[in-house]
Amino acid sequence: MSLMATLSARADAASTEETAYRRESARRIETLERSRAFAYRRLNLIKKVAETASGEADARKAADARIAAAFVEIGWIGGSLAELDERGREAEAKFRPVAEAIGAGDEAAMLEALAGFEAWFAERFGRDFCSVFDRYVPDTPKVDF
Repeated sequence: MSLMATLSARADAASTEETAYRRESARRIETLERSRAFAYRRLNLIKKVAETASGEADARKAADARIAAAFVEIGWIGGSLAELDERGREAEAKFRPVAEAIGAGDEAAMLEALAGFEAWFAERFGRDFCSVFDRYVPDTPKVDF
């Protein structure tokens, strides 16, 4: 092999290695970015739910209000649990332990209930629960008159 061929092969190998590393790091950044976004979505949802019905004495009414607040935030209902269809009622039943644990002020139970709800959602719908906040927003052309 000639000197030029050897140096060319080394340059190609370095280029291939760099390209592979860039792909790998882009995938890792995407994974970390998604993880961060989901963590903040979860935080903001639970914060909203926790702020709801804090003064309600009736535990059932408080849990209903928290569930409604969560489902409004997600975009599943406009304001009332009465709007839920069969799948929505199933989700309500699975989310209820989260709302009840928040009302009881039991952090460990709430984290466990939230993890259980998210696991159920992933199994039932085949995607991460926090992906429900993904919304496609079409580009709108800006027209200046």
